[in-house]
Amino acid sequence: MATVIFKWNPNFSSYNMIHYLSDIVTLNNGDFVDFDWSVWDYDKIHEGDRYYWMKLGYGAVGIVGAGTIISEPWEGEDWSGKGRQTFYVDFEPELLLNPDALPILTAERLAKAIPSFEWTRGHSGLVLSDEQAASLDELWQSFVEENSEQFERKAAYHLHVNDYIYLDKE
Repeated sequence: MATVIFKWNPNFSSYNMIHYLSDIVTLNNGDFVDFDWSVWDYDKIHEGDRYYWMKLGYGAVGIVGAGTIISEPWEGEDWSGKGRQTFYVDFEPELLLNPDALPILTAERLAKAIPSFEWTRGHSGLVLSDEQAASLDELWQSFVEENSEQFERKAAYHLHVNDYIYLDKE
């Protein structure tokens, strides 16, 4: 099983922060969201692999979600409109965090724990080495445990879009 890093900069992506928050609301309401993401290492990625979703750009920078890839890579239209050959995978989130309202696993913490990976630049959909993946899985589990009380407390409030900040399907 591979571990894939989706990199996302909502400032220039076709998928912006409003769309992300809206998808969290949809999921919290029990409705389905059809997620897909472009991947660079498409020839190394398979259905059942794990992914982590890394937010870049302005504001908080770090991992905002994790889950499972639920398809084999498939070729599709270039999201940027530049006509490049682009491959995508479908995925299902296990946990999504609003980086403007909750702690996220920061790029600084990631770089310190796993300095051999470029966290803040480069292509999306890169596969980690087995060693990097094991370190990240351990770091992520610790992070979620450290913050679980705050995540659960915030998840109890559903007053408007910015309050739908957490999703944990398990």
